[in-house]
Amino acid sequence: MEINILIPILAAFLSAALTLMTGFGLGTILTPVFLVFYDVKIAILIVAVVHLSNNLLKISLFSRHINIDILKRFGILTLIGAFIGAFLQGKMDSSGVKILLGIILIFLGLKEATGFGEKLRLPKKIDFIGGFLSGLLGGFVGNQGAIRSAYLLNYNITKETFVATAAIIASVVDVTRIPVYIFSNRDVLTNNGLLLLITTASAFAGTFAGKRFLQKISLKTFKIYIAAMIVIIGVLLTIRII
Repeated sequence: MEINILIPILAAFLSAALTLMTGFGLGTILTPVFLVFYDVKIAILIVAVVHLSNNLLKISLFSRHINIDILKRFGILTLIGAFIGAFLQGKMDSSGVKILLGIILIFLGLKEATGFGEKLRLPKKIDFIGGFLSGLLGGFVGNQGAIRSAYLLNYNITKETFVATAAIIASVVDVTRIPVYIFSNRDVLTNNGLLLLITTASAFAGTFAGKRFLQKISLKTFKIYIAAMIVIIGVLLTIRII
């Protein structure tokens, strides 16, 4: 198998396995790998479709754990915020916002990792603010998943509910953007159907591997893992690597 296919396949498996729990990161890891071997249009569209397909798989695996209440209070406003943020992105410089967002993520991640998050929970009555801002900042700087997961840690929910709820919100965002990509680049999927199929299958295998790991760890370890990943993304944003 050629290296330009083998490496993206391995990256899809590993990124799906590592990011099942976090609710973000698959696209962040997979897109740069694809950009090494493929044109930017191919990379963006293939990764977007794999991202959506993988989230749909997670929804099916954890469907009975979906928290409708959180989706009502948080998910819809995330989508509205994302639309506004994406619109503003082309009109404003996002570099300063990325640094500010990075600092916020570092704080939120450390808050959970140190256990302070158990003592300081945001009241549910301001969920609409958290939902809207997470979408707004995510659409503006392109790191919506990390913001969403940081806010979801505020809820006292199970591991499975966290994964399912994050996947459903991410899927809604994907469904809004992928048709635009496909309409503009219809021939990309036609010419790269086999690559898409193999990469998606590899990501699915990674998700199943991640699910087995999820079942073996405690809720405390789960939260620390997510918090650590949020801090890492925060640091990368602050020093302007992503």
